[in-house]
Amino acid sequence: MIRSCKNCLKGRFKTSLAIIISLTLFLFSGCTGKGDLTFKPTSGPDEFKISGKISLPEIVETDLATSIKASLTTISDFSTFGVSAGGISVRAGKDGSYSLSKVPVSDKMLVEAKSGKIRLLKRLSLDDLYYTDLSSTEINLQSTAEALIWHFGLEYDKDLTAADIRAREYTNLVASVTTALKLSLQLSPAAVITDITELAAVTGPARTAARQILEREVLLREANSVIKHAFLRKDIELIKVYLSPSFSNDWDMTSNWTDFISYHETFFAEKSYSELEWKIKDLEFMPDSKARVRTEVFVKVYHLASEQDVYEKTCLFDAIWRKEGTFWKIYRNLPYRQTHPSQVSADARWGEIADAHRELQAALAVENIEIFKSRISSVFGNDFDVTSTYNDLITTAQQRFNAMDVKLANYSIETIEFHGQDLATVKCRAQVKVINLIPGVDVDSKELTAKVSWRREDGVWKVFRNLPYRFSHAGR
Repeated sequence: MIRSCKNCLKGRFKTSLAIIISLTLFLFSGCTGKGDLTFKPTSGPDEFKISGKISLPEIVETDLATSIKASLTTISDFSTFGVSAGGISVRAGKDGSYSLSKVPVSDKMLVEAKSGKIRLLKRLSLDDLYYTDLSSTEINLQSTAEALIWHFGLEYDKDLTAADIRAREYTNLVASVTTALKLSLQLSPAAVITDITELAAVTGPARTAARQILEREVLLREANSVIKHAFLRKDIELIKVYLSPSFSNDWDMTSNWTDFISYHETFFAEKSYSELEWKIKDLEFMPDSKARVRTEVFVKVYHLASEQDVYEKTCLFDAIWRKEGTFWKIYRNLPYRQTHPSQVSADARWGEIADAHRELQAALAVENIEIFKSRISSVFGNDFDVTSTYNDLITTAQQRFNAMDVKLANYSIETIEFHGQDLATVKCRAQVKVINLIPGVDVDSKELTAKVSWRREDGVWKVFRNLPYRFSHAGR
């Protein structure tokens, strides 16, 4: 028994020591060298394959590219270009294609394409290496301008990202570098000592841009990480900090800060996440300290009392963030209710149709035929049932209300595709379960999917075509 306890204590000591060592390694290897709490991307491969194409449609003094015959024209043969990155070099194909294998990972990665005194660049950050498609990496004048701005940004202790540089308010600054590069391509070789990226006419505007461009993407990505973990921990106080007091949604006019917080206080009391993934797919900065962040969120929700899964859902949306004081906060367009869109580019029309769906669902539950009359087009019809008309649908609904009671009426919108301003195709799921009062038996439509056409008539969205409403339609 004593030996067993000693072994137990030894085991516990070893476990504790292992945890301490692991935490120490995590803290010292996870942070960047800036002395902050910014963590590197998830560990991945140490080597990468980078491939793509050189694109240079601009007019060039071909003698700069060691051409045998000098002329001002476009380059049709890129085989004189060498492409290199991380000490790995290859010769480009005639069409400008290249492929670099086993390129070692680096947080200062530059892909270089060089021929004579023409030098083109492409900056690849760690996020690019780990999270983007490296099989179509194009090297052109735009990428060269961005790489030079990043390079000179290091002189000002900035690690500028592509999103930082491409912010709309800096378009003219970046364009000045690209223009300088275009003009340098037409110089005689005698006017270029080393290569075009070393010319004062190029480095001057690149330094100016690097000095003025703000380093913002890192902070915005960190804010996204914080809000994700706040949801996982159900930390409503932290969520309050990162949600703008002016929050709203384009597709739901009832969405605001108070409604968002109230909804999640109730949600967290009853439910929790068994899975939550939050990925930034695209990001761009806009004027007035705003940013559009295309975000993909997957959630799997379970009920705390029953411990049963409730639903799972994937949403892709363009959230608008705004810098307020020192914090980036979610300012607009974050779906949070089940009825909110799971697709990008949702606007007020999406919300109008979603409200109409909710109205019809509520009308079905309380057997309000007047709502059906107002939301069904007078020229309604079904492609799969030639007997379907407005009158038949309303008559069928009224007969159901008289003979049956609704036990279950579930509807959900998956996507909405708009055709012009007044026509939309709504892909949705539905299930209706009723009890037939006379025999006392249940009738279940089971879950069905449909693509229902809606049309806006005199400012009101109405079901126009292809709504399954008979149980014989349920197989669609």
